[in-house]
Amino acid sequence: MQDTSLETEAEHMEPSADVVVLTALPVEFQAVSVLLRDKSTLVHPEGTRFVKGTLPGAAGTIAVARIGAGNLVSAVMTERARQWLDPQALLFVGVAGGLKPEAELGDVVVSTKVHYLHPGKETPAGFSARPVPGPVSHRLEQAAGTALCSETWREWVPEAVRATWQGIGPQIHFQPIIAGEVVLNTTDTPLRDQITFHYGDALAIEMESAGVARAANLSEDLQVLTLRGISDHADAGKTEADASGSQHRASAHAAAATAALLCELLPEAAEPAGRRLTAPSSDAVRKPPTPDVEWVNALMAFGDMAKMDFRQDLLSDMGRILGLPHAFTAAESPVARDHVREIVRRMNAYRDPPAARAALYAALEFARPDDLALDRLSGLSP
Repeated sequence: MQDTSLETEAEHMEPSADVVVLTALPVEFQAVSVLLRDKSTLVHPEGTRFVKGTLPGAAGTIAVARIGAGNLVSAVMTERARQWLDPQALLFVGVAGGLKPEAELGDVVVSTKVHYLHPGKETPAGFSARPVPGPVSHRLEQAAGTALCSETWREWVPEAVRATWQGIGPQIHFQPIIAGEVVLNTTDTPLRDQITFHYGDALAIEMESAGVARAANLSEDLQVLTLRGISDHADAGKTEADASGSQHRASAHAAAATAALLCELLPEAAEPAGRRLTAPSSDAVRKPPTPDVEWVNALMAFGDMAKMDFRQDLLSDMGRILGLPHAFTAAESPVARDHVREIVRRMNAYRDPPAARAALYAALEFARPDDLALDRLSGLSP
């Protein structure tokens, strides 16, 4: 007897999704799906499973699937998702090998074009490449440029992953990528020389985006983009890098960048999922911004602000108000005023500063409803 215990009611709903995210590996799939809320399962008649959900703060649905490696399967699954779910956009999200020193482990590459590695002609004089450039959606690439122009995208990275960062943390690169049918873990091979000679502008190599690009090229209305976290340097150190957890970290970074892009693409939700506190009225949000120093002084007027635990709880509540899957991010400092100054700076650098100000006020109002310092803070723009 067939076991249908894992089937959900969503499998019998009319299939649709605003955005489809395809991944190749389980670690990539998990990194994206863990950010979704209100999840259900959609099962294609041929058995392909999509986890469908919403993203905190965005009004729209996202369907993510794990399809395995390779350009052939990615082309088939792209077309399958296009016909079945009719998405506005399709993103391929995962890991890649870096081809240049500037692509450090954990960095994220947003594709500006896709090179298909293998087409060419082999002659007695050597291999002559016949490049097949893949289309990249101008709209999606421009939206990614807006969403990822500041460090606020890092707020989507799980705390456990952020705790492993050293130095300045992951960076965003907008550059071409190569997609082939090979795992490259050596720098001493004719293939690597071929890549350097014919595709010198590429920053990373992977195995799926050429198929996605080809499927999109044969469609009149499908917009696609690839976001990849660098998990190795496409050299002999790949095995060691993978063993260190680099794929997990790179997948989390690529998923975080994807979430920021989706928040830019999809309409803003009226009530972000996970909100449990009430922010101030929209009239207050329309006031002109107040200089940082006034915010810092107003916040330091709260006696408990000198306590690290209180500030951490404040950031946790801000994250819930904003619908984030984690606490609002602000670099800690043992000096309370320095930490508060960083909270204010991150608040004003957030993708929606008025919403962050409103969240800060609401969190303090919830935590200390009788504190006289609220009167001073209420005079500032939330």
